[in-house]
Amino acid sequence: MKRLLTLIFLLLPLGLAAEDIVLQNDRAKLVFDGGREFALKSFVMEGVEIAASGTTHPWEIEVLGPRGESAVIKPWNAVYDGGTLHDNTAQFNWRLRLEGSTDYFVLMTVTLEPDMDLPHFGIDAILPKGWTVTMAEFPRIALRRPADPAKVIMPAGYGIRYDAPAGGWLHGDYPSCTAAMQLTMATSPEGTLFFSTLDDGASQKQFFVGAEGDALIFLQKTVASADWTDELGFFQLPWLTVAGFTRESWEQTVLKWYRPWALGTKWGHKNLAERRVCPWILGSDIWLTPHGASSETMTALRSAIEYFGKGVGLHWYQWHHNAFDTDYPDYFPAKDGFAEMVAEAQGLGARVTPYINARLWDTHNHTFAELGGAQAACRRRDGTLYTEIYGSNVINTVCCPSTPEWRKVIRDLNARLLDSLGVDGVYMDQIGAAKGEPCYADGHPHPKGGGQWWHHAYREMLQGMRSELFTGDRAMTTEENGECYIDLFDMMLIVNTPHGPSVEMVPLFPLVYSDRCVYSGFSYITPVINDGSLDHMTAKSLLWGSQLGWVSPNAIMASDNAAQAAFLLDLAAFRRSAHDIFEGGRFLGEFVPEGDNPACDIPGFGTSPMVLGARWLTLKGREVYLLVNMDKTDHKVTLPGGRSVLVKARSVRRQWK
Repeated sequence: MKRLLTLIFLLLPLGLAAEDIVLQNDRAKLVFDGGREFALKSFVMEGVEIAASGTTHPWEIEVLGPRGESAVIKPWNAVYDGGTLHDNTAQFNWRLRLEGSTDYFVLMTVTLEPDMDLPHFGIDAILPKGWTVTMAEFPRIALRRPADPAKVIMPAGYGIRYDAPAGGWLHGDYPSCTAAMQLTMATSPEGTLFFSTLDDGASQKQFFVGAEGDALIFLQKTVASADWTDELGFFQLPWLTVAGFTRESWEQTVLKWYRPWALGTKWGHKNLAERRVCPWILGSDIWLTPHGASSETMTALRSAIEYFGKGVGLHWYQWHHNAFDTDYPDYFPAKDGFAEMVAEAQGLGARVTPYINARLWDTHNHTFAELGGAQAACRRRDGTLYTEIYGSNVINTVCCPSTPEWRKVIRDLNARLLDSLGVDGVYMDQIGAAKGEPCYADGHPHPKGGGQWWHHAYREMLQGMRSELFTGDRAMTTEENGECYIDLFDMMLIVNTPHGPSVEMVPLFPLVYSDRCVYSGFSYITPVINDGSLDHMTAKSLLWGSQLGWVSPNAIMASDNAAQAAFLLDLAAFRRSAHDIFEGGRFLGEFVPEGDNPACDIPGFGTSPMVLGARWLTLKGREVYLLVNMDKTDHKVTLPGGRSVLVKARSVRRQWK
C-alpha cells in the first residue's frame, strides 16, 4: 500500500505548496513549511509545542552505482520540490541527478490517521536501474530540548538515564546490550519525548540522541539490505518510525506506546505461561558462577550449594582446556575432573550450564581451516574479516549465523556438552549481547548488507537446536537481553548495563518484558562485595524481577562476606515463595518509600535509599508493593498511598495495595 501510495503521489503535479502542509487529529498537529525549504514549523501534542526553533536535515542516504559509484546524499545535494497532501499523508519530494538528465527521487512520507496516537515517518527512493541504497539515516527529527533537569533514556541493558547532552551524541546498536529495544526518550518534569522504530523484523540499526542548539536530534541509522532496493531501482525502508510527546513520565510513556507494540511482535506476543520455558529455569531463584575445575572451586561450590539449597543454577566458566576468549570454538577436552564435578553438583541439587561463545572464531585456531571458518566468517564490503579483541588480546572474527558451517559448529558443540558431560543446559554468550554485522560475503544464504536477516538467521538456528537438542528439561541461556531473542531462550543474563557518576540504571526492560522473559543478574560483581554493592544488586535484582546472585561461590562463601550471603539467602527464599509475582507477573515500576528512609553511598552506584520499593501485578491481577531494607536497622516508611509500614532490617516485605 505504501509503495502504491508513493506512485500515486508521483503522478500528482509537483511544485511548491501555496500554504503550509498540515496534518492533524485530536492527538497531534504537525505543520510543515509550504515554501522552498523543508521545515517542520510546528509539532503540538497535549497542548505543548515540541518542534525546535531550528531544524535539521530529515534524511541521508548512501547509494552505490553499477560502476562502483558511492556517495552519501543529503537534501542539499538534491532539488527540493516541496510537499503534497493526500488524505492523511504528506509527501515531500527531492529530485536527484544520478545518471544524465533524468530525475530520480527521495520521497519522505508523514502519516497521521484519525486513530493514530503518533505520526508515522517513512522513506522511499527511486533510483536508476542497477543502483542500490546501502545506508539510510532516517528520520532525523529536531525536537525542543526539555527544560532542565532534562534526561535521556537509552535502552542499554536494563535501561540507562543520562543528562540530556549539550553536545555530542549518545548512541546504541540494536539489537545488542547497548540497545536492547527500539526506542529512545527525553524526559523532564514537563513530560516525555518519545522516538521509536516499528520494526518487527529487528533489523540492525543504530539509535542516536544529540544536541544542536536548543534542539535534541533523534535519529536512527541503518545499513541497508541489498533486497530493500529492487531490480528496477525502487528502495523502501521496510518499517515506519514514530515520534511524539506526552505529559506523562517516561515509565508511563513506555507502557502507553512501546509495550503495546512489543506485545504484537513474534518475540513478545506470548507470555511466560504460553511459552515453553524449561521448568527448572523457572525455579532457579539464585545463580552461582564457578570458575575452572580446581579442588578449591569444588570445595567452595559444594559449600554454597549446601548453604543456598537445591535448585541453584550454575553458570560454569573456564571449564574448557583453553584460556578464556582464546581458541574459540575449540573447547574440548574439558578440564580434568570437570565431568565428575558436574555430576556431584547435580547430585547436590544444582543445575549446570557451561559457558561457550556462539559468535566468535579464533582465526589462529586449527579449526578455522579444518571446519570452514573462512566460509562462516562475516565479511566487510571490501572482503576483509570483522575482528574483535577482548581481554585475552586474541583476534577473533565474527561468524555469520546464516552459514551452514557455523550452525554445524554450534550445534555439534552443544550436542557434545549435553551428551558427553550430561549438563542441564548451555550458556551461549554474545547472541543477546553483541551487535550484528552487515555481511557482504559471497555465497552466504542472505541478502548482502544489513537488515533483518541477522536476527532471522539466529532465530532459525536456535529453533532448530531447540527441537533437536534442547528437549525436556534442557535449557538454552544467553548473555544480555536483545529483545528479538527473548522467546528463543529460557533465560537471559543481564549484567552489562552501564552505571556510574554520569549514568544511572533504570528498569526500562522490566516495564516492557517482565511477564515475557526470564532474566537473571544485575551487574558485574566487583572483588569486594561487603561494601554494600552486592546488597544493593541483590535488592534491585529482586525488585526488578531478576533471578538473584550470579556471584562466585568462592566469594560469597568467604567468612568476610557472611552478611552478604545471609541477605542473598533470605531474598532468594522470599523469591521462591513469590512466584505468583515473578513467574509471569508484571513489573509496574519502582518507587522510593518516604518516611524513615536514610540514604547511603553505594560504591559504583551512587547514593541510594536504604529501603527500596517496587510495584507489581500478580498473575491474578492484584497489585502489590515489594519493599527491601538493606540496612542493619528497622525502618518505618510510607507507601505511595500514604500507609505506613515497618520493614525489618535486612529483609523484604510484601504489602498488598
